[in-house]
Amino acid sequence: MATQDEILQSNESEMILESETFQKAIKQLHEEYVSLWINTDSSEESLREKLHLAVKMLPEVEKHLRIIIEKGKITKANLNRIRKIV
Repeated sequence: MATQDEILQSNESEMILESETFQKAIKQLHEEYVSLWINTDSSEESLREKLHLAVKMLPEVEKHLRIIIEKGKITKANLNRIRKIV
């Protein structure tokens, strides 16, 4: 059932997002990408662009997990409302 899958994915996403390991990984990646970016030569334009994009994408991963969490919460609330009616 799709709604149950949404709730399960929501719970898993919340666990991932709140995980200390995940938070450390995101922080370390950000620091690594910024360090590499700062230390590139001005002639390494392509690498600089890729590192810039990598830094910009990290918050998008977190944002996507938050969207999954919210969708699951909405689905769960809707199911609870339906159960109360029935």
